[in-house]
Amino acid sequence: MRDKIVILVLGVLLCYGGLSRADIVSLDLFSLGCPTEFNNNSPSWQTNFDLGVTFTQISHVYIDWSGEITAGLQTYMGSGVSTPLEEGVGAYIGTSPNHRYTGVLGGGTTYPVPEPFDQLSELVSGIMPWSELFDGQGTIRIARRGVGGIPEIIILQRGSTALNSATLIIDGTVAPEPCTFALFGFALPILRAFSRRKI
Repeated sequence: MRDKIVILVLGVLLCYGGLSRADIVSLDLFSLGCPTEFNNNSPSWQTNFDLGVTFTQISHVYIDWSGEITAGLQTYMGSGVSTPLEEGVGAYIGTSPNHRYTGVLGGGTTYPVPEPFDQLSELVSGIMPWSELFDGQGTIRIARRGVGGIPEIIILQRGSTALNSATLIIDGTVAPEPCTFALFGFALPILRAFSRRKI
């Protein structure tokens, strides 16, 4: 009987304390100062972050963002014809060249009207191991992106991206908090003493 009680109490503590748990941790990038407009005057933004938790495993990292993209204007050298130049923004976790990346492009099909977007973008490109984020701390950069670097293309006008929302989302296993270990450290001697009593 007494062994059953000890096992029952330990089971309750395990369920309550949760040695580790799968969780979705999110961080509003606007709360860190991320600008709402990316253009010639504000092409990029970077900051450090602290999620306030630690992980034992990270499965996926996303940027959940929405807004609208206004394309630029380009021409091919000697053609005399101008066409829309798609623009957008990219998100980078970590520092170059060891970072992870994702991005969104648009505006070409709706030019000169802005094209809305609402997208959950997974950071899959790059070589940064997610273990670098296990302490919940890292560096994030948001920067404008577009087609460029082709000698035959002349950029007549650059576009812009307006963000309505931008949230970093990490899907992983959250490590136990120190108080959980303290709970077990406090409970185990009591359970040991209890198990020695005659029932």
